Amino acid sequence: MGRIFSVALIAIAIASPVSAQTRAASLTLTTRPSPLGLGQNLFEVIVKDAKGQPVTNADVSLLLVMPADPKTKHPEMRTEGKLNNVGSGKYNGIAIVTMAGDWDVTVAAARNGKELARKTQRLTAYLKTPSKAK
Repeated sequence: MGRIFSVALIAIAIASPVSAQTRAASLTLTTRPSPLGLGQNLFEVIVKDAKGQPVTNADVSLLLVMPADPKTKHPEMRTEGKLNNVGSGKYNGIAIVTMAGDWDVTVAAARNGKELARKTQRLTAYLKTPSKAK
């Protein structure tokens, strides 16, 4: 059985999958629930090679950084961990969402110490789930 990556982190809203593609691999990040809520949230990453085939033997990491805010004297917050390989090119981990605001989220996949793909995106965390537009 895989390990569950559990850390205290933030409430990041991801309304649609975040994808990155390089010559070596592509990454797709989704979350459940989406957008994220307070408490436990599941980060899932699908890794595919340049031909669209699942990469089943990668090391996949997740890094979340909330930049420091000098105006409020809020220090930088950072959390990182390795996601679990659950098979068929899928990797996941649980994160505890604890704070609203802007976060830089980086997902990276490597194999044998060589980076295959990396994606960084700024996402906003919300105290309450935004209502959907009608």
